Amino acid sequence: MYYNESIEYKIESIYHTKTKEYFNEVFSSYNNGNFRSAMVMLYSVVVCDLIYKLQELSERYNDSIAVSILAKIREEQKQNPSNSKWESTLITEIKERTNLLETQDALNIDYLRNHRHLSAHPVLDKLDMLVTPNKETVRANITNMLEGILCKSPLLSKKFISTFLEDLVSVKDQLVKDNEFENYLNSKYLSKINKPTEEKLFRDLWKFSFRLDDVQTTENRDVIFRALLVLYNKDKVSFNSIIDSDKNYFSHIKLQNENILNLIVEFMSLFPEVYNLLEESTKLILNNKATHDFDIFTKSIFLSASISNHLEAIKSRMDDTLIPERLSDSGRKLLFKVSQENGVATKFLDFLIYIFSVSQSYDRADLNFHEYISLYGDFFSKEQFIKILEAINENTQIHQRRQAWQDNNILKELINKKFQGEIHLDSYTNVRM
Repeated sequence: MYYNESIEYKIESIYHTKTKEYFNEVFSSYNNGNFRSAMVMLYSVVVCDLIYKLQELSERYNDSIAVSILAKIREEQKQNPSNSKWESTLITEIKERTNLLETQDALNIDYLRNHRHLSAHPVLDKLDMLVTPNKETVRANITNMLEGILCKSPLLSKKFISTFLEDLVSVKDQLVKDNEFENYLNSKYLSKINKPTEEKLFRDLWKFSFRLDDVQTTENRDVIFRALLVLYNKDKVSFNSIIDSDKNYFSHIKLQNENILNLIVEFMSLFPEVYNLLEESTKLILNNKATHDFDIFTKSIFLSASISNHLEAIKSRMDDTLIPERLSDSGRKLLFKVSQENGVATKFLDFLIYIFSVSQSYDRADLNFHEYISLYGDFFSKEQFIKILEAINENTQIHQRRQAWQDNNILKELINKKFQGEIHLDSYTNVRM
């Protein structure tokens, strides 16, 4: 713990390479007892670091506020090349127009600037024209600047959400795989923002995912939702606390929008604890929609005590209808994902085999084989393949259909891929190939 608090340790976390290089001169002066020089150089390093951060925001993230601040500073320098007033303008602009400086950081810069002026400018009516700060004062200023500014990422602009969303849209068709998408967001953004910015981002992504329905948001809602999942997974405990402390904001969900309804149901099925944090009125509407919409019901895993219980609930509801309901592609994928995450994928696969086994017509058997059997052929165990063969052998609606011969050959290939020679297909006389 002591080492983590040392200046040497903090230096390694300085964000910009050039800043770290300049800072070595500050630290060298401090270690050699040249406290006046250390104070003067420290202020210069901070000013340079702020400019580097604005340049990165401008060049890498196309941040319009950073662009305008840099333009203003360049104009001031051009008008008065020998006047350092632009430094004060820089700090004021950053303080008022970005989130780069928190309140305490701005006060600490003012404190540093006052000590820098005393160290750099002679006072004619004093015996010691140049003030020499003591070691403790210099160390305090160094620590404040390291923690509040030099070690921070520039991604704290008030325009951050706009920059973030624009980038999401630009990469949504390139980063299709979830792990690549997560790595991209963590590397470029999430590992570099502070806690207040992270919390603001979470609230904004929630709003875009579950509330707004303008044309642009609707077109990009899926990738925004993917980003929300990545961010929430980063610190679920903290975000749950935020939701719990502002139930009204997070319960304000546009449930009449079908796309939003499906996404919030998916979110809460992946993270059931969120459902319990919402206002009762919102939970009541969700329950009502699940009662009247089978697809919403299948996806509402949070309504059951466990995924295993939910699979049983779906099975009971399907058995109770004269014409069995079908699982949607999205519903089936969600059930499988949650089953895998909870270590009960076998129960989900058994559930699919059951649906196939009770097919009540040739057409339904055709669909059930394609959606519930062939798509999951790589996941079935030896015992489950035997259950599938038994289901075909016993149910005339399955083995007497025209598609049976072709489907049975697909099944044979799936079995031989994993269990060739271990299952005797000729034991099932109605399984024609």
